[in-house]
Amino acid sequence: MPDLVGLFDLDDTLIRRREAFERWAAEFSAAHQVPLEWLLATDPAYSSRRAEFFELVKATFGVRPGVPELHAQYRRRTPELVVADPQVCAMLTGLREAGWRLGVVTNGMVDNQTSKLRRAGLYDLVDAVVISDAVKVRKPDARIFHHALTRLGAEPGPHVVMVGDSLENDIAGARGVGLTTVWVSHGRPLPGTGPRPHRTICTVNEAAVVLAERKAG
Repeated sequence: MPDLVGLFDLDDTLIRRREAFERWAAEFSAAHQVPLEWLLATDPAYSSRRAEFFELVKATFGVRPGVPELHAQYRRRTPELVVADPQVCAMLTGLREAGWRLGVVTNGMVDNQTSKLRRAGLYDLVDAVVISDAVKVRKPDARIFHHALTRLGAEPGPHVVMVGDSLENDIAGARGVGLTTVWVSHGRPLPGTGPRPHRTICTVNEAAVVLAERKAG
């Protein structure tokens, strides 16, 4: 039987990025008099374009620090606001004890994403971490998944399971490599068109059941 390999997205999959952003936004709103509601509503469209986000903040509200300073402060502070989830830690620990090799495949900057993993207590619970900034390619590009598989000494195939919350980055990207895909929906309905996951779960903790079924099958 092929080796069992599980790959996980980081933001809004293994950690609650949105909740950390909300904590940061509350602090930023109080410090710079930018409406909290505006920050929360604008975030989704700019979650992977932070420099543009702060350019918009400055243009709209005349915030005094420059964009590089605002961005640097954000990148320093948000990992500190990540809260460890004991259930996620237990889920990953259980999977490794059951014989799974685990990796994280995430878009982002090395220092920022590594800090989040350590803050959440996850860094030592996986066997490989592949960050787009380090390998110079971003999900959904197939090459980032191949980087992860190489680190784990695995070949592409349906025995490798990718778990993530983004239909485009995680599901479409991993399907293009021939992996089994599990979409973390957070209660969202699956759109009528677009990438189709092999399985849908509501929270990442349910991945343990899906992966156990893969092992049994």
